[in-house]
Amino acid sequence: METWGRSYLMCPPRHFDVLYEINPWMTAEIPVDRERAQTQWHELRRTLERAGAHVEEIEPQEGWPDMVFAANAGIVAGHTFVPAVMRNVERVGERTFFDHWMTEHGFNVDALPGGLPQEGAGDALPFAGRLVAGHQTRSSAEAYGELAEATGADVLAVELQNPWYHVDLAFCPLDDEHAIVYPPAFGEEGWARLAEHIPHPIVLDPAEAELFCANSVVVGRTVVMPACPPRLRAELEALGFEPVVVDVSEFLKAGGGPRCLTLALDVPREALGVGPVARNYSPLPVTIASGEGAWVTDTDGNRYLDGLAGYSALNFGHRHPVLVAAAQNQLDRLTLTSRAFGNAELEPFARELAELCGKDLVLPMNTGAEAVETAIKTARKWGYDRKGVAPGRAKIVVCDGNFHGRTTTIVSFSDDHGAREGFGPFTPGFESVPFGDAQALARALEDPDVVAFLLEPIQGEAGVIIPPEGYLAGVRRLCSERGVLMIADEIQSGLARTGRTFACDHEGVVPDIYVLGKALGGGILPLSAVAADENVLGVFHPGEHGSTFGGNPLACAVGRSVLGLLSTGEFQHRSSYYGERLARSLEGARLPGVAAIRARGLWLGIDLDGRGPTGRELSERLLRLGLLAKDTHGHTIRIAPPLVIGDAEVDFIVNRFVQALGARYSAQLAA
Repeated sequence: METWGRSYLMCPPRHFDVLYEINPWMTAEIPVDRERAQTQWHELRRTLERAGAHVEEIEPQEGWPDMVFAANAGIVAGHTFVPAVMRNVERVGERTFFDHWMTEHGFNVDALPGGLPQEGAGDALPFAGRLVAGHQTRSSAEAYGELAEATGADVLAVELQNPWYHVDLAFCPLDDEHAIVYPPAFGEEGWARLAEHIPHPIVLDPAEAELFCANSVVVGRTVVMPACPPRLRAELEALGFEPVVVDVSEFLKAGGGPRCLTLALDVPREALGVGPVARNYSPLPVTIASGEGAWVTDTDGNRYLDGLAGYSALNFGHRHPVLVAAAQNQLDRLTLTSRAFGNAELEPFARELAELCGKDLVLPMNTGAEAVETAIKTARKWGYDRKGVAPGRAKIVVCDGNFHGRTTTIVSFSDDHGAREGFGPFTPGFESVPFGDAQALARALEDPDVVAFLLEPIQGEAGVIIPPEGYLAGVRRLCSERGVLMIADEIQSGLARTGRTFACDHEGVVPDIYVLGKALGGGILPLSAVAADENVLGVFHPGEHGSTFGGNPLACAVGRSVLGLLSTGEFQHRSSYYGERLARSLEGARLPGVAAIRARGLWLGIDLDGRGPTGRELSERLLRLGLLAKDTHGHTIRIAPPLVIGDAEVDFIVNRFVQALGARYSAQLAA
């Protein structure tokens, strides 16, 4: 607690009044003594300052009486201010004034993108490196997924029970081990979750909770409270805290106490579980320390089934002994030469991968995005050198809903707002058509400047979207007829994930260019590649494209071992067999809240119907049950476990979905 709570923003109550009723404690019929309110407010400020806090003021505005409850203005995380989204229209206008104050005082104002209700620090308090967040009456559960993504915070969201409309009415962190809490405010399940994170709770009885004892401000070891009955005082003092009671009775008429009247300005990112890593991902609140096969263990010793497998990078599981041995053997010999020289692993790797793909040449790179960029450059060069397209006019057709990476060129043809917004100007030369629509593709390919069609045979990030039967064969035919390269991005779908070596194999289709990655590196290090025939990939001349680490001996040694595992056909069979069993079992479970299940091998997209938890919430429920999964677009859960799973792991996955969506959710629907 020493890491925050010594700097606050407060709003003088010059316009404070109770003119409407938006919580159970507000009664417009009871008049406010504004002069007394001023006296109480100033005494609260002086008490905080005597305890060692610094207080800033924001100018109150006529017509917005609840500005005095500054805690609801938003959430501070380091130098970022996330403004609240008020549920009640009576408070919506406050935001303009708080946003302006924050900007004027050096904070970055970063609003939640979805506009979902979230009422600031009144519903979200830092505790022991995470943000304890309440939802139900005033804040929405969905907003906390956005908040976690926006701030990188480790959010512990708990559902509030009436009449406890804000979390700060029932929860007050004292330090990293102690918190004042009223369990009934969170219900049985919510309290069970919250109790796991509070080593030493100070539990209020109903009478103490009604006195707003949890709505207190902590400055060091001083606890500034609206009331402190003898039992509670004795317990706090025994722990070395000093309770100081301030009269805030005028503000209690509006349902607010000391905590409501103060917004902490000094909350460091670390207090919310935000580390020094830039916020380019929104991870689930788990830190993995070790893994073997399909299972991982976190830093607290909890064990989980990995249902994501590194987005298919871990097709062969964590630390597959064959792959680890290949890496260790190569580490003892040579790791890098750059492509200024040859190395003993490069040509054998390229030859073996070319044979797997049925192609002449392979160009190794590192990441999937690099491989996609390589394929784009290849197609443009081929268009100019082989097809005869005029310089600077080459065009590549892509699909709506695509995901090929996040480099500047790739996001230029993405329709994902989050991937594009703020990163222009964009690279020209791309046209997008609906995925799975062969007629739309045919129209686009009428343009003689089109040199290639780039697609995922199955769209992964979009939610494991499988195209209509015959679509890939139709694509192959159209590309051949129009003299256009078919580029298959098999970075996620390839290398046994779908039950075949490549997803294109399901329709007997061979593209002009394979783009590969993820599992090619065995989950040990990045390795990607483009494979094509000589008349396509042979367009490059020395110096026109390259990578210092591309084709390094360590990566190639691991890649060769991956190709060895694939050559047996075992993993293709496992993916097909266990994928069918998993999909059949999930469908047979008749999970409430599930709108659709799509499966191709051990790659499943599970759509939620919107009546129950969001994708993020379900992912967090599954996490608590020992299954790691991740949502996409807020409403689809992707399941892609390592291909080493067996019957027990399939049953485990099904059981965890039943627990997460079963009886409790069925009861919600019935209600």
